[in-house]
Amino acid sequence: MVNFICPVLNARLTSPFGWRTISGNKEWHQGIDLASPIAGLKAPIYASADGVVSRAQVLSSYGNVVMIKHSIAGKTYETNYAHLDSYSVKVGQKVKQGQKIGIMGMTGRSYGVHLHFEIHNGIWTSGQPNAVDPMKYISLINSIKENGDELTMSQYNELKNMITELQKENSELKKQLENKLDKQKVRQPLECHKDDWSWFKANGISDGTNPQDYVTREQLATITHRMDSFNTKKFKK
Repeated sequence: MVNFICPVLNARLTSPFGWRTISGNKEWHQGIDLASPIAGLKAPIYASADGVVSRAQVLSSYGNVVMIKHSIAGKTYETNYAHLDSYSVKVGQKVKQGQKIGIMGMTGRSYGVHLHFEIHNGIWTSGQPNAVDPMKYISLINSIKENGDELTMSQYNELKNMITELQKENSELKKQLENKLDKQKVRQPLECHKDDWSWFKANGISDGTNPQDYVTREQLATITHRMDSFNTKKFKK
């Protein structure tokens, strides 16, 4: 399972992944912009997953940026945390999911305090050809410190798919059961069983208040017939 967390506690999504308009010009946004719950607050930034710091530097329009490489289920991912006010990690350093790596800022090409966050299916390269929508992997309401049991978006989607499959299987089993029940013939007690049940009531074995359960009547009558055959005599009615 690809398990990323939101790098900002209780973040606000201020700009989604994909096409957007900046100063009247359309541009492709290869990540998402996240702000803290209080506008302008320089919130802590946390590692979205376990990994190794691959960059910690000033990089063009990103400003102060940290990038982390992750190996998850045999696949390589790289996350990008840009416009930082400062960072507290160095290249080659191993970090754990939820570990503080910097402070939100507005360095580089930025119009306000926020975090530009990217997830790459593979390593980061110029032009960001491997960038994927982070909102497919994270939930905005999660935190290692305060909400450790919160599902990430990838966990939520996987659980949702499992529930859907179980519902399909349950629906199919229900149909099969209904078809089987429709094809079953209603069993009726044999006349000899009816006669023996009448004999039980007539001779005080049953006072007529016993549950009229077909299986019970049939089984009791069958035992009686076996006794009758063994004793080679007939019960009188």
